[in-house]
Amino acid sequence: MKRMWIGVVLLVVFCAAGILAAVSMNNIHTPISQALLRASDAALQENWEQAALHFHAAKGKWEQNRHLTATVADQMPMDEIDSMFAELAIYLQTHESPHFSATCFQLAALTRAMGEAHGINWWNLLQHCPMTAL
Repeated sequence: MKRMWIGVVLLVVFCAAGILAAVSMNNIHTPISQALLRASDAALQENWEQAALHFHAAKGKWEQNRHLTATVADQMPMDEIDSMFAELAIYLQTHESPHFSATCFQLAALTRAMGEAHGINWWNLLQHCPMTAL
């Protein structure tokens, strides 16, 4: 009887951890995506001070939560996000407005998609539902 309760407790802990991680993914990636969109807009207006501010905010938030994201997400998109942040740093230094803005926009879409792909959404629930596998 004691083993059953240990199993139940472990099941509840793992379910709670999974739900917490899924909710956290949207909370982590939405601000990153929004900051990158603001950086893109600022670069298009040639406001490099604001572009740098938003870029560094997004990059800092990404680096701060990278390990948590790595526990849930696939490694390939994470590597792509890391390389795009490195690319953005070069475009920021050289003030290449079209490249910086376009890369910010792509990276914002990628981070938003990562948050949605691992969050709690109806399409994610349907994807894992046994009835949809038929």
